[in-house]
Amino acid sequence: MFQRYFPWAGGLFISAIFLDSLRFKFAGHPTPRHIFETLREWSGIGLFYPAGPWIIGLGELLASALLIAAPLILLAMKQPRLANLSQFGGALIAIGIMSGAIIFHLFTPLGVETPVEWANGAPTKFSPALFYSACASWTFALIILFLRKGALKA
Repeated sequence: MFQRYFPWAGGLFISAIFLDSLRFKFAGHPTPRHIFETLREWSGIGLFYPAGPWIIGLGELLASALLIAAPLILLAMKQPRLANLSQFGGALIAIGIMSGAIIFHLFTPLGVETPVEWANGAPTKFSPALFYSACASWTFALIILFLRKGALKA
């Protein structure tokens, strides 16, 4: 039962996190701007901002599509193996994106707590919620990879 339903439940959780964050990444919200500007300043790599939120957002959108939308379509077409393979691919993308997020939160000046409230362009409240969401999404993606690895064999 776990093997049958967890990839869907875990995929929904990951997709909810990813899809909810798109409105912040694509609209220029101060939190992703702060995150990616901090990484740009720390690394000296100009690609982190302004391109970073868009690149990561598109990756999260693709992962979400592969975790939920594509498998539903494939199941409707009576292609369960391809549906499982799609979820495997979505989980692989998710684990890659979340691995980067976790590493950057832990090993750069970004830190575990990121701004969640702003006033007059300055952060007023910080929270570890993004970091915890990344850790949970990473864990769920790893479980989905394990449960869907059989789709690679056929």
